[in-house]
Amino acid sequence: MATKDSSERRTRYAMNVRLRYRRVAEGGRGEKSGWARNLNSRGASVQLPEQVEPGTVLEITLVTLVGTLSLVARVAWARPDVPSAPCMHGVRFTGVTRDQRERFDTLFASERPFPARQSCRLAATCQRSQKGDPAIPGIVHDLSDGGACVRLPKRVAPGTELCIHAATPFGKLVADAQVVWADQTREGLARGRLYRHGLRFVHVHPSSERPLRALLDGIR
Repeated sequence: MATKDSSERRTRYAMNVRLRYRRVAEGGRGEKSGWARNLNSRGASVQLPEQVEPGTVLEITLVTLVGTLSLVARVAWARPDVPSAPCMHGVRFTGVTRDQRERFDTLFASERPFPARQSCRLAATCQRSQKGDPAIPGIVHDLSDGGACVRLPKRVAPGTELCIHAATPFGKLVADAQVVWADQTREGLARGRLYRHGLRFVHVHPSSERPLRALLDGIR
């Protein structure tokens, strides 16, 4: 099987995959069910029947048409969309083997899903909503209609409102956003050590709607 490049592996695919999960700390007890709504071989957005605290380590089994796939994951963020409804979480898979990555490739080839989050690399600046705060330079690493993953040189607390500006080949992207989650520790990059942040777009400026759509449709 041909090996996919790292850019393609970072792209999230929209899928509805049933899963079973349990907390590693509970020693195998209390298995529950949920859904993966988008995923790749690095992580997923999952819908669970309860809110699980960030940092919790889970054993997750994806139940797919091409068989089951068992993985270990750490919860990166948790956000209840509607009170008393299933909660959305972001999880990052840990210790993924080559065999597991190849099984992901088989799953994506069989399901033919469409991208939910596109991998990219765009220079950006983020500025807090308070007047007078300096702009923070960063890098957009994946993007969707509803938000982005941005790496910044300083940690910005979840809940903070930001305005993000990013240059794209199709024009400037400007959006008001809110930080949903942020790394507790820095992750190494070739040109520095930055914090990953998950941003949810609250409002995409009208002049940016066409560049955003062109960017998402153009990355393959």
